[in-house]
Amino acid sequence: MRGNVKVIKFTAFVSILFLALTYFTTVNMETHMLELNTIWFSNNFVLTIFGGAFASMLVVLICEVQKYITAKASVEEYIFYQALYLYQALFLMKQNICDYQRNTEAGVPDNLLDETSRMIQSEIFALQSTDYAPFKQKNLLLTAHQKFCRETAIDFQPILKGCNAVKIAINKVKIDYLQQNVLNRIVTSADEPLQTVLSIQLGRVSDALRKVDEYLKDIDKYCNQRYDWEKQREQIHSNYVNIFEAWNFEKEFQKET
Repeated sequence: MRGNVKVIKFTAFVSILFLALTYFTTVNMETHMLELNTIWFSNNFVLTIFGGAFASMLVVLICEVQKYITAKASVEEYIFYQALYLYQALFLMKQNICDYQRNTEAGVPDNLLDETSRMIQSEIFALQSTDYAPFKQKNLLLTAHQKFCRETAIDFQPILKGCNAVKIAINKVKIDYLQQNVLNRIVTSADEPLQTVLSIQLGRVSDALRKVDEYLKDIDKYCNQRYDWEKQREQIHSNYVNIFEAWNFEKEFQKET
């Protein structure tokens, strides 16, 4: 978008310049302030050149404005859906942690947060690398986007590091069991220090969810509720299925028989 804005400003300036020169030439033809009527050079020739240049630049300007409008809408849509995917990843991470905290007898896998962590990292990079540069600097979406890139995105680093902390905590529990000669013992969310690490990670993710939710609200507000974020958020929450209920062998087997 920055390229579109620069081209529009340049073509607008050149168009105004040629318009002024065309107007000056027209006035000169009436007032004869400058005598340009020679065998090689005349007011009509100058008027044709400046008028043609103005018309050409005006066409370019109109095309660039249209390209800018299209690009702006496209970038706004891209920002919204990348932020939505980020919210989904955070919500999924939060629910996965809650599922294991509620099921203290279930073994916690080493890669519990790996997939959601990759999703979060990918979406943050996509949002930070988005070129959104509208003409108006006092723009709700621009302000929200800049705040996210400069401040909120930095707050995600502890979450990403926390995913590694979960793995370390799981390994520490395993080591403690081995030192106690306890074999074949699964690691659960009730074991320390995993319990503490999961609680801290849950708090961080919940806080990040709140910030991304505000970010999405600002985007939707600027776009005149075009995306209906409130409804989409409800769908994300209602569509989630507990990982311990996601697929039930007995139920699925009964359906087939």
